[in-house]
Amino acid sequence: MDFSSLNLIPCTTLAYVGDAVFSLYVRKINCRNGFSTKELSRRCDEIVSAVNQAKVYDYIQKSLTEEELSLMRRCRNAHVNNKAKNAAMTQYKKATGLEGLLGALYLSEQTLRLDEILKLCMEASNL
Repeated sequence: MDFSSLNLIPCTTLAYVGDAVFSLYVRKINCRNGFSTKELSRRCDEIVSAVNQAKVYDYIQKSLTEEELSLMRRCRNAHVNNKAKNAAMTQYKKATGLEGLLGALYLSEQTLRLDEILKLCMEASNL
């Protein structure tokens, strides 16, 4: 799928896919550290939280192309009916923007770029 054709997919769908991509990546990284299941779950929940994703959103912006920034902003500004339990609406919207970008990169099969951005996400999360 071409990156520009992703405009036809709703941002909430891109974010849905991106959430799964980010969660799986975080779990993969943390499994390598030999944590107990309880600690693994706690650490992963902290990293994939909307509060942390909002921080990551701000951190990675300087490393994105204009096309990636545009898509991330579009997803951030998408109308969402949900709100995270422990995050402000601005943080939740930034998290949706980040997840939208990750979902778009995954669906357009840009695996190298996706891996670069996921590494930046971990850097921003202090991992």
